[in-house]
Amino acid sequence: MRNDPFFEDTPRKTLDMAGESVEFPILYYDFRFMTAIFTTKTSKLQKLLPHRNFKIIEIWPGTGMLGITAFEYRDTSIGPYNEVAAAIPVRFPPGFTLPGFSAVPVLVKNVFHIYIQHLPVTTEIALKGGVHFWNYPKFMSDITFQDQGENMEIKLKEGDRFIFKMRAKKLPTKRSALFEFHTYSIKERTVMHAFVDGKAPSLGSRMMGEIAEIELGEHPISEELAELNLSKTALVGQYGEGVMSKLHEPDRRWNVETLNTVSG
Repeated sequence: MRNDPFFEDTPRKTLDMAGESVEFPILYYDFRFMTAIFTTKTSKLQKLLPHRNFKIIEIWPGTGMLGITAFEYRDTSIGPYNEVAAAIPVRFPPGFTLPGFSAVPVLVKNVFHIYIQHLPVTTEIALKGGVHFWNYPKFMSDITFQDQGENMEIKLKEGDRFIFKMRAKKLPTKRSALFEFHTYSIKERTVMHAFVDGKAPSLGSRMMGEIAEIELGEHPISEELAELNLSKTALVGQYGEGVMSKLHEPDRRWNVETLNTVSG
């Protein structure tokens, strides 16, 4: 995967992280992922967002989405690790969104604008880099993947505290696709944007059907998810193998009081 044309002519630069050098973009040469999108009331999701100018993308009026994605990074420029993202599809800066139709580009074009609510990881370098450069809500955790025939089971724990278990279908990988992630976070009263571009040679997706179920434990994150009253099953999902991506440094910033773009 390291020799794939996707990585050719990628300019690199080195940034300092408290005396430790990190090269950007961070390169992900080979990973697989599972995404399950659950629905819930927009009003419940809105309470999780840190600023009123994050506008939730609705799948239909009054109903937003929470995506849970599990990543198994087998080969990266910062070593192998696992990660789980709980994220809310949003529009930022704010603009007009048409319920239902606003979700179509997200699900069909593989262009995701998200606010990340939780982002547990399994290695120290992934933790330190995510917090230092992007202010991502990362913490050290135990994340395991278990293949069960046509299904996959992902377990998430913090220490000895069980957070959740998700059992999802490994959707048939019938196509290849390019994708983009635009992530937003807030640090020191500034909204930061980061860009991830990727290539999935083997991708499976489904927009209707029982994709995944989640079993909650006893942890603050478990309680938060329980209060959202998520749909019993995820009706939208994706599964990818042999995936590649580039995580770029934060490249745009807005003052949260004025929403003016500010220099880095």
